[in-house]
Amino acid sequence: MLAATCGKIGREIYTLMKTEYGEVEEPVPPGTVGSSTMPQKRNPKLCQDIIAAAAEIRSCVPLALEAMTTEHEADRTTSVMFDAAEARACIATGDMLARLGEIMRGLKLDPKRMRTNLDLGGGLIMAEAVMLDLGAALGRQHAHDVVYDSAMAAAEQGVSFGGLLTADPRVTAHMTPEAIQKLLDPTAYTGLCSEMALEGAARARAAAKELVG
Repeated sequence: MLAATCGKIGREIYTLMKTEYGEVEEPVPPGTVGSSTMPQKRNPKLCQDIIAAAAEIRSCVPLALEAMTTEHEADRTTSVMFDAAEARACIATGDMLARLGEIMRGLKLDPKRMRTNLDLGGGLIMAEAVMLDLGAALGRQHAHDVVYDSAMAAAEQGVSFGGLLTADPRVTAHMTPEAIQKLLDPTAYTGLCSEMALEGAARARAAAKELVG
């Protein structure tokens, strides 16, 4: 479970480091070589190591389970198998956690790029918010159909989603253009995410402090 969690973190950072996303970056100290042939590359080496280590740890599970089966009069073969699985898993876990700590200490974030990526769809990412608000007047399914029409047209024709909504009398009969634009702001649709993240981080720090103590 620990390996899978770390592997998921590593994979997420790995993905967000890609040029197409560019939202975060693991530490890349001066002199780090991303590629022997492409000097421009800034590869997520630490994340790659974590993902590989997580896979190695999971691969130890079948061997550990195999150690459950013993001979009529138990011998040490099961101990040899389990010891091998445990040793490999512990070494890989330590290596994985050391790298994850290094990543977290030096992780770089690019909020501007995050916002740019959110805006790539021209507001389409906020179709749910518009549908739910409109649903209070039209009913959820009818509102879904109305917003769907504008969303599909925006995606297929490359036109403004907000513009289509404000031009649709089925929408403007219940919403002002200002209200529509407000609903299309992704920063206003995060709910309790910030509070939950801070609470989770506080619990993690408290648990870590208790373990160290």
